[in-house]
Amino acid sequence: MNVVREPRQFGRRENRVTITTNGKVREYRISANILIFSAVLFCTFMTGYIGATAYLAFREDLVAGTLIRQARMQHEYEDRIAALRSRVDRITSRQLLDQQAVEAKVAALMHQQEMLSGRSGAIDGLIEKARKNGLDVPTAQKPEQKAEIGASEIPGIDTITTGSTSNDRRPTIVALADAGSFLRGSTFAGQSGSQIDLGSNLAMAETPSARTPASQASALASRRIFDDVREQMATVEQHQTASLMAVQLAARNRMEKLAAVYDKLNIALPADMTANTGGPFVPSGDIAFEDLAENVALSLDTLASLKKQARKLPVANPLPGAKVTSNFGSRIDPFNRRSAFHAGIDFRAGRGTPVKATGSGRVIHAGRKGGYGMMVEIDHGNGITTRYAHLSRVLVELGSKVKPGDTIGKVGSTGRSTGPHLHYEVRRNKKATNPARFLKAGQEIAAL
Repeated sequence: MNVVREPRQFGRRENRVTITTNGKVREYRISANILIFSAVLFCTFMTGYIGATAYLAFREDLVAGTLIRQARMQHEYEDRIAALRSRVDRITSRQLLDQQAVEAKVAALMHQQEMLSGRSGAIDGLIEKARKNGLDVPTAQKPEQKAEIGASEIPGIDTITTGSTSNDRRPTIVALADAGSFLRGSTFAGQSGSQIDLGSNLAMAETPSARTPASQASALASRRIFDDVREQMATVEQHQTASLMAVQLAARNRMEKLAAVYDKLNIALPADMTANTGGPFVPSGDIAFEDLAENVALSLDTLASLKKQARKLPVANPLPGAKVTSNFGSRIDPFNRRSAFHAGIDFRAGRGTPVKATGSGRVIHAGRKGGYGMMVEIDHGNGITTRYAHLSRVLVELGSKVKPGDTIGKVGSTGRSTGPHLHYEVRRNKKATNPARFLKAGQEIAAL
């Protein structure tokens, strides 16, 4: 097959293809669009062919590269996950330590609260014991409640009630453990643990300086809560200590006054009640509460013993309200009008007026005795006796025990007497002493 091209003609040449076969000539005319389309189609085919050939040639390298990239990305993600998990573990460990620290603080505060509550009962008992001993115990100044501790301002903490030591006003802490949420770090910027974005918030939680202002404020609030609770606990403890110190001071003052009365009467205190003291100075704040409570109880027991001993002393008035007509000491004898020694005090009273015992003791004489007429003599111990003379009637028997204020007889004028009156004597080791000293001591004791 031969292709015969037409000779070049003047002007635009038509695109013709002539095919001669066995003497037959066929002529085809080709337009420019078909020619362009054919060229484009050919180029497209060649491009696909070359690309397919290149893909087949380099496919293994491409697959290997892809696998390598995927493996590298997987390792990178695994490394990031491991790092995040490690950081989560560190944060969890720190939160656990913080939680344990908070729980320890709460446990310590609750233990202190129970201790203070237990002390309240002991203090109440000592105060009641002091009042039974006639002490007007001053109340220590009530610690002032801090307004910023109010439960309305800080969640999780109820106010601490201070001041009174009675059981209905014990210091209380309600839901104190909830305050630990401020320190546990379980939330960041108001998010729960399940809502935390590990990629952004773990780093923030890792460094305290990187935490949000809200988390820092929560931590500061928690520390302030514990500090304020501790401070008010300490205030309650100081108030309790001050209450005990007030009781002890009142008891000591009363004992000193009683001891002064004993001293005026030249009566020695019992050996277990003498104030043999000494030792280095130690501030009262350094004394343990238990030791202080024991000292207060000992002081109250000593005071009770002193008062019991004082009741044995003849310091009461045998005829309250009666007028003294003759004092102790030298006087003119009413019968022979000569100077004589008067061994007691005479009280004017109507016949039959009840005569009272001036102290506790045992009757060692009840009946007539010479110029004393009808007389009662009472032994009060420590060599001290009292005599009640010129009675019209004796109302006690020999050996009977009497208490201060017991009626032992009636006023009369028996024996060496000019008229109804009571002759009252106080003797120490059988020697007459001035009864006025004992009566004055009785007034001082009654004022205590």
